[in-house]
Amino acid sequence: MVSNAFLEAHVGSWEVAFILLIVGYILFRIGKEKVGNIVHMFLRVMMVIVVVTGAWMLFKFHAGDVLYYVKGVLGLVVFGLMEMALGRARRQEASTGFFVGALALMVVVILIGYRVIM
Repeated sequence: MVSNAFLEAHVGSWEVAFILLIVGYILFRIGKEKVGNIVHMFLRVMMVIVVVTGAWMLFKFHAGDVLYYVKGVLGLVVFGLMEMALGRARRQEASTGFFVGALALMVVVILIGYRVIM
């Protein structure tokens, strides 16, 4: 029962983070910095939820599966790319590469989570 709650929180947080990244990026690009900062903070909360639930599930159920460790490291890289994309977008610097990289790597991480990539 608890493991199912962690799984649902983890999956839901990834979905919300995906949407918040896109919305935050657009808001910063059109100059809505105040609202963009609020969205960015919610995105950071989702990142914390993803890390906590992911670490719990990794050590509880998949401690011997190397693919999930790779997923965890790639997930942390995704978070770094998200922060760089939104930070540079806030300052109106070139950030498209970080944004596209974050989205592409996020899709890879999600596919690993659903075991499409094994």
